[in-house]
Amino acid sequence: MSDTDIAYSDSSQQWDVACQQFQNEFGFDAHEIITINTIREMFSELVEEYKLSLNSSISLMYGLYFLGYITLIEMMKAKDEDYKIGDLTDFYAILDAADDWASRSKDIDNLIQAAQPIVDTTEQVMQKLNLSRS
Repeated sequence: MSDTDIAYSDSSQQWDVACQQFQNEFGFDAHEIITINTIREMFSELVEEYKLSLNSSISLMYGLYFLGYITLIEMMKAKDEDYKIGDLTDFYAILDAADDWASRSKDIDNLIQAAQPIVDTTEQVMQKLNLSRS
């Protein structure tokens, strides 16, 4: 990971950089998740409201992507109660990477405020699905 602690500039550009970083780091295109447009809208609103730096923006995007993914799992489980959730151990690397990007952010206080509802919702969905980050 490179040091990209660049102050807020434009949420659209920061989204593109965050998605490219995600693909570089995890090897798949973030745009493949069906809720990506909703995630992008939330991302843009939060980045603009809190004027997040690029490091914070990347952390936020990773957290939003993870929430989007487990929300899809929740939907599948609601549709079919026999739906089996696979091993998500490797997928938790996204949260670890989000934490790493956050730790390099100079505007960590803004990121904490922006991300708190996302963190809370993620925890609620994980509890509902009996998932734990080990």
